[in-house]
Amino acid sequence: MLNSSFFPRRFLLAASVAMAAALACPAIASAEEGPVRIGLLAPLTGTGGPYGQEEEQAARAAVKIINDAGGVLGRKLELVVADDESQPTAGVAAARKLIDVDKVVSIGGVWSSAVALAIKPIVLEKGVLLSTVGSADEITDGDNKRLVWRFQTNGKSWGEGFSKAMVKDGVKSASILVLQTPFTQSTIQPFRKAFTEAGGKVLDEVSFNAGQPSYRTEVERIFAKKPDAVFVAAYINELSAIAKEAFRSGYESKIYAFGNAAGSNGQFVKNVGANVAEGVVWTQQVPVGKSVAYSRYLKEIGKPEGTIMTFGAQVFDQIVLTALAIEKAKSTDATKFGGEFPSLVNGDAPSLGDPAEALKALREGKPFRYAGAASDFRFADNGDQTNLSYGHFVIKSGESKLLGEIR
Repeated sequence: MLNSSFFPRRFLLAASVAMAAALACPAIASAEEGPVRIGLLAPLTGTGGPYGQEEEQAARAAVKIINDAGGVLGRKLELVVADDESQPTAGVAAARKLIDVDKVVSIGGVWSSAVALAIKPIVLEKGVLLSTVGSADEITDGDNKRLVWRFQTNGKSWGEGFSKAMVKDGVKSASILVLQTPFTQSTIQPFRKAFTEAGGKVLDEVSFNAGQPSYRTEVERIFAKKPDAVFVAAYINELSAIAKEAFRSGYESKIYAFGNAAGSNGQFVKNVGANVAEGVVWTQQVPVGKSVAYSRYLKEIGKPEGTIMTFGAQVFDQIVLTALAIEKAKSTDATKFGGEFPSLVNGDAPSLGDPAEALKALREGKPFRYAGAASDFRFADNGDQTNLSYGHFVIKSGESKLLGEIR
């Protein structure tokens, strides 16, 4: 062993720095050549629990398709899944781990508007892309640095959609039962405005909280006035309890609800039974027409054509567009690839719905626009989707029947 006294301190310091750099180089090279990590923040538990597995299944399907087509920039995608428990506090903790520990370049899923609003400042600070299926209008407010993109209709458009559905069904009077969350409340004023301007009359409005032991008081106040329809702006658990209470009390006003509550791949009918669910109307941005991307998604998860998987389709589009944007920007830096989202769907070019074909076109420099699985949408400058269509459904004999399309 050499005696350190034989070497000047400056020489030893330089040698130490050189050795550290040499040891670090393989790790840096490995990180650059390893998989591109993308995060999925899903509601695997809590209020959004019925949709979490659907989101994860869709994300894994999209990742598989992309990886089978060669990945992005010659690297595979790696999906890192975290549970936000449908709660802002848990969502923030999970998002910080995804960013700081797992080193993801993007976070998708994000079903809850409250969670999306809680983690938005974090992704903007860290330069990570956020794609959400939350509908609260505030999500896309302000300067989002082209890092925040919504894969769902916003609250305003959803409220207007319910008005159109009621008017189409001949509803003249309506009342409102609304759960106190950012998303559900964001739909109410737009609904009121559109419905009254169309000649309808709103009789009453009552707010309520999640997890109440009973909704009898609220149901009696709203349904006793015998409106033609009641807009129940709530999630599946609250809708189930309210529908049961209204049925037991013999009220006949028709219930209108969100697709993520009354549709839910049949979960609402399982919760309440076919008799209680009979006649409930729901509307939601869903793939109601022919879609190559949606067919590819259903095939990948082993579901038959015609299956309605709204949140899954939206998350599928999130992952596909993130991959295409990385490939197009030739960068895994979200501040660079995030800005590519509009160019991938808004252009005047041939539509492609198969993710593998879209990747191939990108690599060959051929013009195209991605036609999504959930909808053949476009992006507005603020990150909201436009050109959306809504399915108008009614539950008959325990099955959701499509009445038509609303735009």
